[in-house]
Amino acid sequence: MPLSTGDFVEVLLARVPELRAMFDEHLAYHDEILLHVFVAEVRDVAIDAFDNGERDLSNRISVVFDAGLRDGDETVENAVAVSFVEDTPWWSPDRADFIASWPAALRAEADRWRSEAEQR
Repeated sequence: MPLSTGDFVEVLLARVPELRAMFDEHLAYHDEILLHVFVAEVRDVAIDAFDNGERDLSNRISVVFDAGLRDGDETVENAVAVSFVEDTPWWSPDRADFIASWPAALRAEADRWRSEAEQR
């Protein structure tokens, strides 16, 4: 059974408890989970963590997002593909090391976006 939005967020918060306060603020502000918005917020945390040498935090986030891309329902898969992968500046040489650190499914999705952009 694919991971629903609630299941995905539950797994993310279990593996990355540092995100709990941010998630609580997200819920308080929006009164619901806006998955694309939350994934984008977490993407920024992952990028900042990677840039600041907190590779464990960045890796834990990317591992959960990789699982969401592979095992999530359509909503989860789309949020990860668009608000994490596509919205990471995969075209920028400054992000090459960050993307190289991703698990296989996320890297393949970045390659797909790159390939589609080159075909345009």
